[in-house]
Amino acid sequence: MGGTGCLSASVSRIVPDTRADKQPVPHAVIPKIGIDTMDGPIKLALIALTTVLLLTPSTAMLAADLTFPAGIEHVLVERSDSDKYEFLHDPAIEYHKRELFAAWYNCPNQEIVGESLIRCRRSKDGGKTWSALEVIADDKGGEGTYYVPAQLLSYGGRLYAFVGKMKGHDLITTCAVYVLDEETNHWQPRGDIAELFLPNCRPIKMTDGNWIMAGRVASRFGVKPYIAAVAISSGDALTERWKVVPIQSKELSPRHCPETTVWVEGKEIVALTRNNVSAKPFVHISHDYGRTWNAVPDHGFTASATKMYAGQLSTGQRYVVFNLPKDGKKGLLCRETLAIGICRPGELALAKTWLVRDHSEPERPKASHYPCVIEHQGRLLVIYTVGMSGRRQCELAIIPVESLKLSTK
Repeated sequence: MGGTGCLSASVSRIVPDTRADKQPVPHAVIPKIGIDTMDGPIKLALIALTTVLLLTPSTAMLAADLTFPAGIEHVLVERSDSDKYEFLHDPAIEYHKRELFAAWYNCPNQEIVGESLIRCRRSKDGGKTWSALEVIADDKGGEGTYYVPAQLLSYGGRLYAFVGKMKGHDLITTCAVYVLDEETNHWQPRGDIAELFLPNCRPIKMTDGNWIMAGRVASRFGVKPYIAAVAISSGDALTERWKVVPIQSKELSPRHCPETTVWVEGKEIVALTRNNVSAKPFVHISHDYGRTWNAVPDHGFTASATKMYAGQLSTGQRYVVFNLPKDGKKGLLCRETLAIGICRPGELALAKTWLVRDHSEPERPKASHYPCVIEHQGRLLVIYTVGMSGRRQCELAIIPVESLKLSTK
């Protein structure tokens, strides 16, 4: 990916998704409006958006062309050889009451085989050192439930963990919520909040008072979640039922893994979704707090086929953390280089890209992937999985926000 625009802020209205409803999705209403049925001005707006995106310059970017942001540090959080769990993946991070919490899912040897539980560590010194391991969620009763993955949120003096529950590899049944009981210092289950929904990113508070959490959803029990989606809360009732809204109007093929992340700006929501058959992620826009979604036909943003993480800095700049694709047959699958693209304040065009971690050196593991990001006390904290085959580990990149600042044009 180059220093390219991924979206244009100049067009503020486009129409509902043009594709037909093919699959039953729980708690969702899918629009059935096609482009030929649109009113003239709305249709022209969609065409204008497409044209702007097509005209956006797109230049292939190589890791060798990029530099690290000034002052970046890398800290090891968890080694996968610390006990019997060799497989580690999809970490999350949050700050709560003067402590950082880092969580991930662990399996004995292979991904979601035999057992999968959510574990975490804490840090009292900003991520430099980490506490002993603790368990957030596991299959204590031997019911064959796999816990994959967790997203953390500190709000209202409580720390929440939103956890996917599965009955097989990627066979999601529900998203459950756990709350840290600070009197006993143990995590307590607080029920299921969204059937068939697998959370990919931590919830974000919207200006309408609701929370939105990006992820993917299955069309029915017993199948994998091939539909990009968001879950929307009812205000601050975080342990009650959330509404699941599909972003894409039909189930993708089994080749896909539509992990999703969002930018939130008032009622305008932009969703970026992993694409396993192209270096161009799926992009959708909502103008009504995530209740309905519109596909962006083309754009200039390229990324490897893996999880991305989008957000907004305290400076007003949007960012997205992603893996750089490479040329060649397997370039789409490359996870060697983790990067962060930054927009200028008030814009949706990526203006500069920095390295977060580069594993192209022979002595390094061949992957840094599946990021989760928060900002705290002037630092951007990016946690991610390290390694692909064999034992994995969890690492944290600490980036001064000052080093990511870009001036307005």
